[in-house]
Amino acid sequence: MSGAVAQEVNQKYQEEKRQSNSSTVTIIGSSTSSTFTKLIEDIQNVLDDPKTNELRILPILGRGASQNVHDILFLKGIDMGVVDSGFLQAYKEKDPVLYGNIEQRVQYVAKLLNSELHMLAPKSVTSFEDLRGKKVNLWKPASVTAAVTAGVFKLLDIEIQPVYLDTDAAFEAMKKGEIAAMARMGGAPQADYDKITVADGWHFVPLTEANLAPGKFNKLMGAYLPAQLRNDQYPKIIGENETVSTIASGIMLAVYNWPEGSERYQKLDAFTRKFFDNIARFREDSRHPKWKEINLAAEVPGWVRFKPAQAWLDGQKTASTTDQPEMRTAFERFLADYSAKTNSGALTNAQRDAFYGQFVKWWQTQSPKKIR
Repeated sequence: MSGAVAQEVNQKYQEEKRQSNSSTVTIIGSSTSSTFTKLIEDIQNVLDDPKTNELRILPILGRGASQNVHDILFLKGIDMGVVDSGFLQAYKEKDPVLYGNIEQRVQYVAKLLNSELHMLAPKSVTSFEDLRGKKVNLWKPASVTAAVTAGVFKLLDIEIQPVYLDTDAAFEAMKKGEIAAMARMGGAPQADYDKITVADGWHFVPLTEANLAPGKFNKLMGAYLPAQLRNDQYPKIIGENETVSTIASGIMLAVYNWPEGSERYQKLDAFTRKFFDNIARFREDSRHPKWKEINLAAEVPGWVRFKPAQAWLDGQKTASTTDQPEMRTAFERFLADYSAKTNSGALTNAQRDAFYGQFVKWWQTQSPKKIR
C-alpha cells in the first residue's frame, strides 16, 4: 500500500470514527429484567436512527440506579443513566469533599417513574415485623433495592439478615425455605413476577399504618412516596379489585453536565430535544406502561435540571392533554379530600407528584360525563 493510499485510508477511518462517536450516546441501566433497562430499550427503539445515524442509543447494563450516579460521574464512556432521586444526598453525606458539588456535575433530564418496593414472601408473612431477625434477599449490594429496603427496615427498627441473590436464585431459595422474603425495587409491573401465581403460596407483603408500630408509618411517608401495587399490574398474584400498599422512590434519567459547547454536551442537548419532542410515542401501548404516567415537567427536590431540558420546557407554549384546566381542578379537589380524610396535612411536592401520575392515568379512563 502506497503512502498516499495509506493516508487516504487513515483519513476515512478517522472521519468514520468521528462521525460514529459524535452521534452516539450511552445510557446505563440495571439488569436485563429490570424496568429501568426496559425503559432504556424503549428509548433506543423510539429514538435510535439506523438510516441516518443522526442519533444512536447504546444501552449498557449496570449494577443499579444507585451505582449509576457514581458511574455517570466517573466512568469515561457513560453519558447518562437511570438513577434514584434519593442518592444525590446520600453521596454527599458519604463524602462531602468528593461529592460536594455533585448536583452541578450530575443533573436530571426528567423524572421517568416511581419505583415501587415489592416485598414477596409466603402468605404466613403478613407484615414487615414478621421478618424480624430473618433472612431477606436484597438483590444486588449496590442496587436501589438494597439501599431502599435496608433504609425501610432501619426506619421501622426491624433488624434482618440481608442476603444478596439474583432473582432466579432468590425464587429457588424461598421455595426451599432458605430465605423468608425477597425484596425488589422497580416500576410495576416487574417482568420478574410473571411466572408466579397464587398457587405458589406467595404474596406481596403490605406496608400500612395498621400493621406497623405506632409512629413508624409517618416516618416512612417522610422519606418515601406512598404507592400501591394493583391487580392490573399483577393479575396472577393480586386479586381482582385488590391493592397492596407499599412505598416508592423517584427514578430519573440523569446526565453528566459537560461544559456548554463541548461535543458531549451537544450530543446530550440533541438527545434531550429529540426525547422530549417524541414523548407521545413512548405512551403507545407497545411501550412499557410506566411511560403513560410520565410528567416531563415534574420537579425533583435537591436536583438541578439539565439546561437543555429546562429550555425545552420553557419553550412550550401550549399545555399538554394532561394539563387541562378541568383536570387540574379535579386533581386539587382529590388532594384536598385525601388530606382531610387521612388527616395527613399538607403534602410534600414529592407526594403530590406521586399521586399526580396515578391520577392522570385514572383521568384518562373517565368519560366526560363521569368526571363532571
